[in-house]
Amino acid sequence: MKYLIVLDDMWSIKAWQHVRRSFPDDRNGSRIVLTTRLVDVASCVCSGNSLHQMRFLSMEESWDLLSGKVFGNGSYPPELEKIGRYIGHQCQGLPLAVVAIGGLLSKMSKETSSWENVAEKKLVRSRSGS
Repeated sequence: MKYLIVLDDMWSIKAWQHVRRSFPDDRNGSRIVLTTRLVDVASCVCSGNSLHQMRFLSMEESWDLLSGKVFGNGSYPPELEKIGRYIGHQCQGLPLAVVAIGGLLSKMSKETSSWENVAEKKLVRSRSGS
């Protein structure tokens, strides 16, 4: 039987070696897809198979993703662009962070003061290390 296993956010080489023992290499077309933030883990796991290194989003890509999440493919109020770009920038190019904040903003009032409140809270958490 074939299998497809997806492992998200593998955190160490030791953890990979422990998990890997559970999956035999019987050359039957089975696959393991693994994500990690750590280059050394990815290098250890990648045995000649394709390794895809993701890059961070640019400020423009962050804004495009954020505005798309909040407003869909439609237009957005111009007064929210500056604060929205700032919020996108605060996500430091991490797509998951942009999508998470976008989900929050999509449920909130589309008033500048509401978005400024989110921007201020995001900054406080970033500075405090949480």
